[in-house]
Order: sequence, then structure tokens, then C-alpha cells
Amino acid sequence: MKDLGLKIPKLPTRNVLTGAVVNWDDDEMAGLGDTPENLTLAWKDLSVYRNKKHQTSIWRSPTYEEVKVLHGVSGVVSSGNLVALMGSSGAGKTTLLAAISRRDKSATTGYLMLNGRLAGADLIARISGFVPQEDLSIEDLTVAEHMEFMARMMMDKRSTAITRQRRIQQLLSELGISTCTRTKLKALSGGERKRVALGVQLLNDPPILFCDEPTTGLDSSAANSVVSRLRRLAIGGKLVICSVHQPASGVFELFHQVVLLANGRIAFHGTIEQADQFFASLNYKCPVGFNAAEYYVSLLGVQTDKEMESHERIRRICNEYQRSDIAAAIESRVGDVKDELEYFNGNSDEKNLYFERYLTLVKVNYFVQFYWLLWRNIICIKHNKSIYIAEFLLLMFVGLIISIPYMGHFTELDQRDIQNAEGLLYLTITETIFLFIYAVFITFPQEVPILLRETASGLYAPLPYYLSKMIFWIPRAVVEPICFVTLVFLIAGLQGGFTNWIGFCFVCVLCANYANAYGSFLSATFDKLETAALFAVPFDLVGIMFSGIYLNLTSVSKYLSWVHYFSCFYYGTETVSILQWNTITEIKCVNVPGIPCLKTGSEVLKRFGYSEEHFWRNCVCLGIMYLTCHIIAFVMVVRRSKGTPVY
Repeated sequence: MKDLGLKIPKLPTRNVLTGAVVNWDDDEMAGLGDTPENLTLAWKDLSVYRNKKHQTSIWRSPTYEEVKVLHGVSGVVSSGNLVALMGSSGAGKTTLLAAISRRDKSATTGYLMLNGRLAGADLIARISGFVPQEDLSIEDLTVAEHMEFMARMMMDKRSTAITRQRRIQQLLSELGISTCTRTKLKALSGGERKRVALGVQLLNDPPILFCDEPTTGLDSSAANSVVSRLRRLAIGGKLVICSVHQPASGVFELFHQVVLLANGRIAFHGTIEQADQFFASLNYKCPVGFNAAEYYVSLLGVQTDKEMESHERIRRICNEYQRSDIAAAIESRVGDVKDELEYFNGNSDEKNLYFERYLTLVKVNYFVQFYWLLWRNIICIKHNKSIYIAEFLLLMFVGLIISIPYMGHFTELDQRDIQNAEGLLYLTITETIFLFIYAVFITFPQEVPILLRETASGLYAPLPYYLSKMIFWIPRAVVEPICFVTLVFLIAGLQGGFTNWIGFCFVCVLCANYANAYGSFLSATFDKLETAALFAVPFDLVGIMFSGIYLNLTSVSKYLSWVHYFSCFYYGTETVSILQWNTITEIKCVNVPGIPCLKTGSEVLKRFGYSEEHFWRNCVCLGIMYLTCHIIAFVMVVRRSKGTPVY
């Protein structure tokens, strides 16, 4: 690789384990320590291709057309600069930001170089932070809890708790959000939310920071505050690159350099002063008192009523820039790309020692990831305990409603009470199953965007994430069914005493945990709740049909009898029926036309197609179905975690 002739200053003595940070509240250049290494990020002939979907008919498979989004763009930026990527909607600014930060998984050609050497995605990910336009996080956490979780997952595992806390406190103080530590993320203003997202990316003090439209959705004051802090970071030695959309004039003047894009091409790359001179040379002088950023973007935008004229103007500006001395200077800094390009590994010479602390950073293991993911789930319950209490009280109310009509019917059983008992047992099982299916039904559709972004950033792996969810659901699926069964057992007066109560609780706990697994399977498999419901409704309907209540299983055709083996309603209802009727040796017969005289509990079981020998078989089958659903759900979570996150 051709030597770019960059002079590398003496490296600062900074250690990620100490948590040392700069003091932004003083003068911009004061208290910043030694001058950091002069990092230069360059890209040459960078092109990005996307597949555009064409759906001509709902009866035909969609076709895909490869569209070139970026057209061989080149550029170079150095640390100590705050750089703005600007352009009209669809110009390619976010695509370029994602490409040079190596967050975009689209087909890409060209070269990305750091200090004159090819930079791989792993290196860029380790030494850079990415602040997305939309901050996706668990919004029930407070700022302090969110930062604690992120610090524990992102920072070196060898750093102590005191180091992490000191780092968090200093960042929150310097970002001006130390008074919001106990505020939930969903209660923050737009500017505060941006600064929290910025603080997360600064936990490891990366030398490069990418920000996707940090001013979008903010008022002028909040936007100025955010960009001012980014400027201070840049002056402190970092390379900060932002995609912005028509910033206010005061905000635009805070940037050191600007990269203007139009239709996937570079229209200008240089300082704000150079931009003014360049456009003035083309007779596009920004009017006095007019926002320069807005003027440049309007020049590079396509007006619907003057489409041909707009395209011609954009083509002329881009072509003139390519022939300008500014573009020539940029190209000379980028250098000539040759076959002997060398990959950057961080260990080849003294210039790369600055990256050593990033390349040797030790990530936390799966157990620690599982612990903190479980901790995050528990904290969410703590902040939403009123909702869980209300759901529990509602469950108890349902138990009260379904058991009151059966009071007194089990004191002295006769033939009429057989239907009553089976109805109550069936209602108890179905209510338990449906409650816990829908308790987790919306989990993954809500969290998939967060999962995609956090796994793509290397925060944690899918396995500890899913295990934390799986373990987190178990206590509720144990405690609530026991309380529910106890209420029904006492009010309705079911027979069998303590032993049958224990067995009844055990079966309902199995059904509740299976329902959680089945709900997570639906949640993880289907992208939308509507699609999951379309699958679940007929499946559950068939399961209910073959539960033994609506259809006598002994009369079912041999070609359909196998269906009941896939019904959790069958396993649950038969098992609790065995518990209820197995100990009953005498049932009083009444002279009611149309009702057969069944004198023992065994005869009742045979009447419904149940068998006393199936108790433990049913329990084992529920356990197998539980594990099967969780395994399928985990595979789907892993598959979805490999998707492209939205930045």
C-alpha cells in the first residue's frame, strides 16, 4: 500500500480499564491530555448495491432488481474533525455512513482504509461507536440502569464495578444528563435521549464515532447542544462523522467539514469555507442571511415540477467537483489503491499500538451475558409491577367466576355432577394455557429490532438472550397456576384432598410452562402478530376439539385418532381428570332420562376415552412439547438475529 505520508504524533497514555475521560466543561482545548493519534479514514471507489423488490401480482413471486445506490465515491477524513454527510432524501448519506462504518451488509465494492491500510469490519466495529437515528432500547429502564447494563456488556470484563460506575457518572455529567439518572428512557426528551445514546457509545472511548442524523426530531436548542458536544469530542481528538438533514445555520457552522451527496455521487467534499467558494464559482452563491446548509441541499434536490432541469444541475455540480482542485487534493490524500494492499491487524508496527486496547478488549462470557439480560428482565418487572399485579388479580377473578357455579356439586356426587366436574377441569386447563400463551405472545415482535441491533453490535449472543427469557418466564408460570388452582380447588370443593391438590398444581404448572414455550414459538417464528394468530387459531381449535370434551376419543376414526397426541388440551384435561376420578369408587345414580348410570370414577374416564395409565405419559409428553417449542423458537431467534439491523 502506498504510504500516505501521515505524521503520527506521540500516542497518549490512556487505558480502557482506568476509565479516564476528558473534561468537556472546561475550555474546549483544556484538560484534554496529550494529542491523540492522527487517524485517517479513507474510502475509494466505494459502491453499494441494493436489491429492489418488484411485486407485480399477489399470485406471482416477487422479482428483485439490483440497484446501485452509491456510485464509486471516494473521500478521506481525519481525527480532530466533525464531518457532516448531507444531501436530499435518497441522496445516499445514510448508506455512505453505514458503508464506511461497516454496518451495512449490502453488496459493496471498493476500499476502506484506516491510516493507509485496508480496514476490516471487525476492526472498525471495535474502534468505533455508532449512534443510530432511532435509539432502540428497553424503555422501562432508567438512565442509570440502562447505562449500567450497557457498561457491563460493552466494557472490558476485567474492569471493576467502581471503574464502570466512575465512567458512567463522568459521562452523564459531561453530557449534561446527570439529573436524569432515575428517569425512565421513555420519559426523556428527544435531546436527552440522543445524549444517552451518545453516552453508551462513549463507554469504551472509541477514537471514531458515527452518528446517524443526531439532530432529527430535535428543536434548534437541543440540536445545537448535541452537535456542540460532538464538536468538543472531535476537538478532543476523535473523528466524528454525522449524517444530517438540513441543520440550522448555527448548527451547520459547528462542523469542520461537509460531504454533500446527490443521487449517490459526491457533489462536494471539503470545509464549509471551501463549499462557499466552490458553489460561488458555479454561480450558486448562497444569498446573504440564507441558511447555507438548506441552500446546498435544495440545489442538490430534485424538484418534481423541474425534474429534467434538476438532474442536469446535479450532474453539472458533481462533474465540476470531480474536475476541481478540491477533489484532486482529496484523491491525492486517499492514495492509489494497488494489489499489494495490506490488511490492518493492529500489531504490525508502533503506529498501531493505539488500537491495542481495543483489539485486546475482553468481552464478557455467555454466563455474564445471561445474568445481565435476566437482570434487565427483572428490572422491567420491578418498574411495571402494577401491571403484573393487575394481571394476577384478573386471573384470580376468572378463577372465582368459573368456580362459583360449581360450589356444592362435589360434596355428594351423582350422575349430573360428572358433566359439571369435567367442565370445570376443562375450563381450568384451557384458561391456564391461553393465559400463558398470550403472556409471551408479543415478546419477540416487540424486541426483534432491539435484538437485531444489539446482537449485530456484539453486545450479546442469541443463546444467553433466549435463555434469559426462558428462565425469566418460569417463576410466573409456577406461582400463578398454583394460586389459580388453589382458589378453584377450595371454592368448587374438588375431591381428593391435599394429594390431588398437589397433582392438580403440578399438571397446571406443566401446562403453563408449555403454553409459555408455545407462545414464544409463535412469537419468534412469525414476523407479525396477525400472522401468528392466523396460525394459532386453527391449531388451537383442533387441539380443543380433540381434548376429549367435545369429541369422544374412543369413537374417532383411526385415520384421525393420532391428532390428539399434538393437543396440549388433551394431555392437560385427561391428566387432571385422572386425578379427580381415580379415587372415586361410588357415584350416586339418579333417574334422569338420557343420562347413563356410571357408578365409579374409572367408568367416567372410559366414558370420555381416558385411561388411568396415561398420567405420567401425559406429563412426559407435555415436557417434550415444552422442549420442542423452545428449541424451535430458539432456532428462529438465531435465524432472525442474523438479519440486517435498521440503523
